[in-house]
Amino acid sequence: MQKSKKRKKLIIILIVLLLIIGVIVMLIRNAIGGATSMIKWNSQTCGTVQNRDLLNYVNLSGNVSSSDKVSIACEQALKVSKLNVKVGDSVKKGDILCEFDSSSLKEQFDSLSSSSAKAEGASNYSHSLNQRNLTKARQERADMIAKAQSAIDTAKSKRDQAYNDYNILVDRYNSLNEDAAAAYDEMLAAGDDKEAADAARENWKDLTAKIAALDLTVDSVHSQLPAYDDAVDAAISAYNDTVKAGDNLVQTAQDAIDAEKYTVSDSSADKQLRELQEKIESCIVKAPKDGVVTQLSISEGSVPMSNNLMTIENTSELIISGKISESDILRINEGMNAEIKTSATGSRIINGKVTRIERIISSDAGSSALGTAVPGGYTVEVSISDKDSELLIGMSASVKIILDKRDAALSVPYDAVIGGENDGYFVYVATPAEDGKYTLSKRTVTIGFEGDYYTEILTGDLKVGDIVLTSPSNVSDGDTISLDAPEE
Repeated sequence: MQKSKKRKKLIIILIVLLLIIGVIVMLIRNAIGGATSMIKWNSQTCGTVQNRDLLNYVNLSGNVSSSDKVSIACEQALKVSKLNVKVGDSVKKGDILCEFDSSSLKEQFDSLSSSSAKAEGASNYSHSLNQRNLTKARQERADMIAKAQSAIDTAKSKRDQAYNDYNILVDRYNSLNEDAAAAYDEMLAAGDDKEAADAARENWKDLTAKIAALDLTVDSVHSQLPAYDDAVDAAISAYNDTVKAGDNLVQTAQDAIDAEKYTVSDSSADKQLRELQEKIESCIVKAPKDGVVTQLSISEGSVPMSNNLMTIENTSELIISGKISESDILRINEGMNAEIKTSATGSRIINGKVTRIERIISSDAGSSALGTAVPGGYTVEVSISDKDSELLIGMSASVKIILDKRDAALSVPYDAVIGGENDGYFVYVATPAEDGKYTLSKRTVTIGFEGDYYTEILTGDLKVGDIVLTSPSNVSDGDTISLDAPEE
């Protein structure tokens, strides 16, 4: 009996242990299942449906420089007595950049000027005479042309009057013919009314006589018209001859002045004076335009080693020059818009435009569209459109050359679209459910413009603010998941 009771207790203990183990196994399975579910959904990423400006572009990296630069050159082999600028200085057009010691040149000028004063006086007197002759020739030419023009005007006036008189006679002639025809018709219409017929006949005869007389006058006037035309042509021809004669008269006087000028230029003393004066004036070097001094090859107190003194760049005409790889160069064209950013200007977008593309590849190192180094490339220049860009020469800049753009396009993240052209495209929309969960809905869409990060949605049951999964995996239509809502 005792053994039997012990066996029953042992069986009960075993049953209880088995029940406990079963419960523990179920709990472990549930825990594992829950953990697996959380891992599954925590691995999902998401985004939202928004109206976005979509871009497709090519990257370019380069430095800010000026498209308008000028090298200041001077052939003076003199000491720099004063230097007013240094590299980086801003200058205005007309500012004095530097001065050369011109004392020796001024001494030569004064000495030579004194010895050539009398020769210059004689030259001035001769010049005044020639100038007076030129003025007289111009006045004579004007008078001759005025008379010739008056002759043309008179000839045209007479011709026009003659044609006008002729037209009046022709109109009178035609009117008499009409009256004669009417009188003849009256004569026929009178019939047996002898008195009326005689009156009409007399009127017709009178008109016929007038017509005959007028016809002779018309022919006579008409025969004279060519003579008036010839008179106009002759007056015009005479005018042209007068212009040529007047031009020759003026040219002769002008030749005398030109010959005098060449004679003066051949004078060694006067030529030296002019050259010395030019050298003295060039000793004061002024800025030809506004800009920044970017290169300086001289120092105060020394004689320049070369003719190039300095370089000035116009900061209002800035460009960014960089290299584009062979795979991207055919995608861009001059005139394309560009967006520019620099570390100095932060997130601000500065507008630009492609202004120049070198169609010959360079061996210098450049950058690809991804910013990686490539062995050489095609040089592309982008001008700065914004006048208040605050960019400075030498700054590094990154440029997006806009290939295509869609403004305010309904779009989703690029990785949210699944499928292909043959099977169609779809996205998974996550709709809020109970307890912070989300229910997935598979929705068919038609895609349009594809930017670098987002894809345009042309058709489909999507609206702004919808949550869509990006790069979805291991999900199906109707699944309920846990998901962190996107920030955007």
